[in-house]
Amino acid sequence: MAAGLLTAEELTIRCLKRIERLNPVLHAVISVNPYALARAREIDRLRSSGFPLGPLAGIPVLVKDNIDTLGLATTAGSEALRHAYPYRDAELVGRLRKSGAIILGKTNLSEWAAYRTSAPHNGWSPVGGQTRNPHVLDRTPFGSSGGSAVAAAASLAPLAIGTDSFGSIIAPSATSAVVGFRPSLGRVSGAGIVPISPHQDTAGPITRNVADAAAVFAVIATPRFACRLEPDLPAGTRIGVWRGRRSAGTHPDVDRVLAEAAARLEELGVTIVEVDVPAPDPSGVLPYEFKRGINAYLSSVGGEHPRNLDELIAFSHPAERRSELGFTRFERAQDSDLARSPREYLEERQRITEETRGGVDALFGRHGLHAIMAPSNGRAPKITERGHAWVFSGAPASVGGYPSITVPAGYADARLPLGVSFMGRRNRDEELLGLAYSFEQATRARKRPLYLPALPV
Repeated sequence: MAAGLLTAEELTIRCLKRIERLNPVLHAVISVNPYALARAREIDRLRSSGFPLGPLAGIPVLVKDNIDTLGLATTAGSEALRHAYPYRDAELVGRLRKSGAIILGKTNLSEWAAYRTSAPHNGWSPVGGQTRNPHVLDRTPFGSSGGSAVAAAASLAPLAIGTDSFGSIIAPSATSAVVGFRPSLGRVSGAGIVPISPHQDTAGPITRNVADAAAVFAVIATPRFACRLEPDLPAGTRIGVWRGRRSAGTHPDVDRVLAEAAARLEELGVTIVEVDVPAPDPSGVLPYEFKRGINAYLSSVGGEHPRNLDELIAFSHPAERRSELGFTRFERAQDSDLARSPREYLEERQRITEETRGGVDALFGRHGLHAIMAPSNGRAPKITERGHAWVFSGAPASVGGYPSITVPAGYADARLPLGVSFMGRRNRDEELLGLAYSFEQATRARKRPLYLPALPV
């Protein structure tokens, strides 16, 4: 754009046409901003007049539909919020606009960021339908930021924003062969985001490469920073390797890809150390935190919709009534006051956080580590498959507040993307982005999606 080879209007039109063509199959986008083209033309006029523009000027961005965006409903994928219109932008959306980014629309998600129920519904919401994996369409995109990950992979926009409370950026990004970055807790404001837990929630970029993720993070982060990415890793880099939590029957390609990533890092001069990372379970405190957060959020948003969790559970709409899903987590949250006192919840949260940070910080210190690498995801099962084998490594970063980033690393069955994630030291996000960039440049494992109906037999 700076060279005059492409205008913001042309790029925005291309993205809108791709959404029109691909979204009926992918179900990655819930809504499109009707003012996106007008904003693109305004950016072009400002650029031609020599007006100083921000670092993302003219770049379309898709935002997960649990993030408040003025002029668009924030549905969280639920019919209950189809007419919920925020009074203001989420703080991160305001930062994107100020940088010159064009808010193109909102992406689909696992309804309520996968907190409605414990039953699996990766990438499904009543408002947006079932998001599909762009590499193999009958496979899950994982969640809850599946729409943002699929949109980035399918080039529906150059940039997307997801949210992460317990792996919701990392797993879907890896499954679509894109980069997903979960920043350190507190580096990105949570104001204006439908909450689950103030101790775990964060937003972050989902992009096709690490450099773009760093560029977005530089805009939405507090404090802002200038990130310089270098292809070479610093001398003396040490990385721990963790196999993650997993079920029986994990696909062998998961371990093969992890081993290949470790071997490539060793070729680059990195010292590899096998580690076992504490994987905490915060499920006992999340109901209490969700109830307080969602009641405060619902009471603050304009439009016609339930105003508290009790009304939300009572809300009846045919699209919400998938009998196999239910509202188990909502109901548990509503009853959370009956189980423990507020003091008991706070003490339990403090214990979980301190145990996680104590264990992870000890690993970093004992082995002199700069990051811990683990599988980001398992082999994507069919959307209709239940009880599939799984791999999960997101708990320590989510509960401890550490930065984590997934980078494409290989494929299962030659078609299903696998990623490796790097967890860095708390508030050392820039260092972690640099490490991920070096790995990405040395491996270049990402392939464009083929939109196959199913795996070849």
